[in-house]
Amino acid sequence: MSDRVMTREESIEYLLGRSQRKGDTFPIRREFIQARVEGRLGEPTTEPGPLSKLLRAPYALELLLLVYAVTTGGDFGVTERSQLWARAAGIYMLPDRNASVAVSRQWQHLEKLGLIKRRQHGRFKRIVKLRECGLVKEKLSVTYRAYSAPTGAKGDVYFRVPFAYWREGWHQKLDMPGKAVLLAAMSRRRETFTLPQDTRGARALGLGRHTVTRGIDELLSHELLVKTGTDEVVNVRTKRGYEWVNTYQLAKPFNINLSNSEIERLKAERPEAERLEAERLEAKYQALKEVELTAEEIELLVLGGNARRKARGGGRLRHPSGAGQASPGQPG
Repeated sequence: MSDRVMTREESIEYLLGRSQRKGDTFPIRREFIQARVEGRLGEPTTEPGPLSKLLRAPYALELLLLVYAVTTGGDFGVTERSQLWARAAGIYMLPDRNASVAVSRQWQHLEKLGLIKRRQHGRFKRIVKLRECGLVKEKLSVTYRAYSAPTGAKGDVYFRVPFAYWREGWHQKLDMPGKAVLLAAMSRRRETFTLPQDTRGARALGLGRHTVTRGIDELLSHELLVKTGTDEVVNVRTKRGYEWVNTYQLAKPFNINLSNSEIERLKAERPEAERLEAERLEAKYQALKEVELTAEEIELLVLGGNARRKARGGGRLRHPSGAGQASPGQPG
């Protein structure tokens, strides 16, 4: 009898298959990357989301993303063996009790951040998804929020992550800086966007400046991120109040997130782009017409070319009427 054990890829595919999600994508609220909070004077500002606390916990992040992908309704929970979770996250591949210990540490970390909670479900633990904001301060206490499907309304913005993240192997190809910047880029929900690489901008995402730079370089090297040019943005910390920053686009399969306003903007720009393309093609056509040769001119060019080739001892040119090329010294 065979003692074959499921591979990591088989374990992941089993979990993705049981989700039965249409379109093979799953949502994550933007607050997982960057949370909007009130400042000291009551003004709206941003602070790092829970992703910033997972940068040194790659296995916990992988488990959380799998839970986000699998849980789709009801109590937003999932019950599976520890060995399955351990293989899917790449923590522990052997089918023994050590898998339970290894996975339990990661669940505990996510539980402390207020991203999941565990319930006893028969002999196994049921993992219940909580809201992506993690622990929140409410008056004098700190608590978590129960999960609900995101609506996309203001204050409930989300982005979609494709199953291709696993099926194309990006969970193994990318290091943590690349994964963090990839999630941040998808949360932008624009066709073209900037990624802050100064200290203050990176901290707003909960990332270090060097982490952002390394993540961008990593995505560029894998051609998941493409430089599109530069853009002038406000930066009052500079002498002139503006600075030039690089702009980027995400490549397939991660270029699937566009906000409604971005879609409307692109629709408005499309007629103008189509007009410019039509003008370009018309100008090219007119230029070709100006250099179009008559049959007589072509005949003169062929005869002149034949004479020059004969003088050099070469063969004759093919005539435009379709006659084949003749060998030197033979009639054409």
